[in-house]
Amino acid sequence: MSKREYMLEGIDLRRERGIEIGALAAPIVTKAESDIRYVDWADQQALKAKYANDPNVDVNKIVPVDGIWGDRSLKDSLGGETGFGYALASHVIEHVPDMIGWLEEIAEVLQPGGRLSLAIPDRRFTFDYLRQDTRVGDLIDAWMRRNRRPSPASVYDFTANSVVVDAATAWSGPLERNRLAHYSDLKSALQLARESYDGIYHDTHCWVFTPESLFRIMIDLLDLDLLPYRCAQFHTTEPGSIEMFLILERRTDNSAPSKAEARDSFVRQLHAMEVPNSSGDATGEVSRLRAEAAGLKARIAMLEAEAAALRSSTSWRITQPLRSVRERISRH
Repeated sequence: MSKREYMLEGIDLRRERGIEIGALAAPIVTKAESDIRYVDWADQQALKAKYANDPNVDVNKIVPVDGIWGDRSLKDSLGGETGFGYALASHVIEHVPDMIGWLEEIAEVLQPGGRLSLAIPDRRFTFDYLRQDTRVGDLIDAWMRRNRRPSPASVYDFTANSVVVDAATAWSGPLERNRLAHYSDLKSALQLARESYDGIYHDTHCWVFTPESLFRIMIDLLDLDLLPYRCAQFHTTEPGSIEMFLILERRTDNSAPSKAEARDSFVRQLHAMEVPNSSGDATGEVSRLRAEAAGLKARIAMLEAEAAALRSSTSWRITQPLRSVRERISRH
């Protein structure tokens, strides 16, 4: 399946109204295909100005923005419109300063049973390789503070620990952590954190996940009554890829049976990820051979497509400031 097919699974574009968040110049769904609203952090002109000198973004293809989602709620940014059948967000959830609040605001404008389709980078194969998986406590802290900007801690951690990672190599086995090249240095990371504290917005991966850590977080949030969704579908990171696909479905109510069913929808997926330890049978050997096969397949695929894919991705655009910092350090 293609990325578009994963993202649109179970969605009827012709019959349902939708939202796409952060489409920029490469929307998953066009206006001709569906009654869709494009939502971003700024209007079209501001986005064109920001990416005017970015060779990886065709500013002429940046879509008109129907709702500016910044300091206002999503509902307010859409003029109070609700009852949408679906929402799409590719490589967005990791950027939002308050993930819990972000998910709640999307649920507020979805109809019961509406789907939120997410493409999420897998930390193990990206520049977030060295970073610790997000903890529920960090999400709750951001939610209680109602963060609308990345915290200085997030900015520092992202800048200080982002490293150059070859996805194909990462798929073939663990990387030598002490040999990975950093995009920035610690003092530069501290400077950006200070600027963040002073109110300057630095685009950052606030949160990082693996498939397993993501589902453990979702289960905890559900138990805390902070997740108004059930898991409708999940596609784990495929060999050679850097992203997973999670489709959430807005629950119809918060009754005990509804919550129990929602919890089970996440638990089943989590159990499917767990690989049992070898205990005298062939399980461990099969797992090892599968991992080796995945690594070889990934290397073949990535050597052909990695450069073009990275240069057109959100990940490539977001690390441009980090690469610039690194270049300045090298010159000096």
